[in-house]
Amino acid sequence: MPSLLEITVRADIGGGPEHLYQLLAHLPGRFEAHVACPDDRPYRQRFTDLLGAGRIVDVPHRAFSLAALRRLAREVRARDVALIHCHGKGAGLYGRLLAVLTGRPCVHTFHGLHVGDYGAAKRLAYLGLEALLGRATAAAVCVSQGERDQILRAGFLPRSKLHVVENGVETPPLRASEPPAGPLRLVAVNRYDVQKNPELILDIAAALKADPAMPAFRITVLGTGERLAACREAVARRGLADCVDLAGPSTAPRAAFRAAHAFLSTSRWEGMPMAVLEAMSEGLPVVATDVVGNRDVVAGEVSGLLFATENAAAGAAAIRRLADPALRARLGAAARRVVEERFSVTRMAERTADLYDAVLARR
Repeated sequence: MPSLLEITVRADIGGGPEHLYQLLAHLPGRFEAHVACPDDRPYRQRFTDLLGAGRIVDVPHRAFSLAALRRLAREVRARDVALIHCHGKGAGLYGRLLAVLTGRPCVHTFHGLHVGDYGAAKRLAYLGLEALLGRATAAAVCVSQGERDQILRAGFLPRSKLHVVENGVETPPLRASEPPAGPLRLVAVNRYDVQKNPELILDIAAALKADPAMPAFRITVLGTGERLAACREAVARRGLADCVDLAGPSTAPRAAFRAAHAFLSTSRWEGMPMAVLEAMSEGLPVVATDVVGNRDVVAGEVSGLLFATENAAAGAAAIRRLADPALRARLGAAARRVVEERFSVTRMAERTADLYDAVLARR
């Protein structure tokens, strides 16, 4: 049975750790998985509960360490790891260097080409590094077709190494009905950083509140990050406390999805957003910025509404449309069908396992 080492430098609340957890939970039994991750809550414990403490290896939280690299190399050899799979930018550095040090093949999942906040020099340096690391990459997973196209345009990996394996989520039993009558309830899952653009949520709320034709609404935002305190101050300063609730982190976001009418995403860029897929699996229509990842799942007006990034007025206009219960019902039903047909967690795990098989067959 081939032994795998899955590497992530995050095990706190987030789409990346959740993706890895779902992959491990649904991976076919022909592999023995080990995980290298930080001692973060809640996913370190979830990985341990799933695999057992003996299959967990420590790495620093979102930091590179030569000592950690040497320790991982020892673990790869001691555990007779046949294949390394790294998830995200930080883990990608460990994974590809381990491939060089140990001779094991490495599969890398980007989870988004995160260069949106880089200046020209930093972007050039990062893409140059990826070109070098690409030589030690047996295969690269793109979690959406849009992400694959971005990477091809950037030109640091050949087409032959790129494989699209779209993210997948579980589809729960459908709730019996929408929440009872009252304010239009939207939920967002937001890391308070440049990528997720939380300030745009406040701008959208202000535009909606200023519109006399807009019925009562409330936006609940789940998540945390370095800009949370500043955003809370802005909510109070702008008089938005009656319609925006910055609720902080949640380990059970699906409960909030089931109490909402729609989902809101304001990201500046994505790979394939797990929270959007989870909301769609609950039958929620999505209002989202028109960026890679979002547009891969919210095609046209089939399962939600897209609006131009940074355009609060356009986001508010899309939300106003969802005040129509018939439109919400149509888009929400389509959203759930899209997840069932294209983004099931079983499909994602099976396609990833097939890629592992193909890489190992080339050894």
